[in-house]
Amino acid sequence: MKGPMKIHALVLGLLLLTAMPLFAHHGGTSLYDISKQLTLNATVTDFVWTNPHVEIEMDAKDDSGKVTHWILEASSPPVMVSHGWSRKSLQTGDVIKVTIYPAKSGANVGRLIKLIKADGEELGRVAAQ
Repeated sequence: MKGPMKIHALVLGLLLLTAMPLFAHHGGTSLYDISKQLTLNATVTDFVWTNPHVEIEMDAKDDSGKVTHWILEASSPPVMVSHGWSRKSLQTGDVIKVTIYPAKSGANVGRLIKLIKADGEELGRVAAQ
């Protein structure tokens, strides 16, 4: 390769290397089963307002009384704000009802679809994928 061709190949290679993590990260359909929805009643244990995704940690109780800890992924803070959320939307101890896409792996993680607070307030829906 001649000088300018080497530079173009190097620049293209660097662009591809920096872009690959973006494609790998945004594979929501590979992590979550979007053919299934699960609704859980829970208590918030932590609300993490951070990039790249807001996270909600919660303890959900099933019909038999067994408590299971869950971690939910939501959208990025700017997307959440555009749907009416803020860093103060949830507090530890809040009782919530969530609808999620569960993890394909069966782990207690999910992608948030909808959240309703105990007083009936529905926080704005966020992009589900």
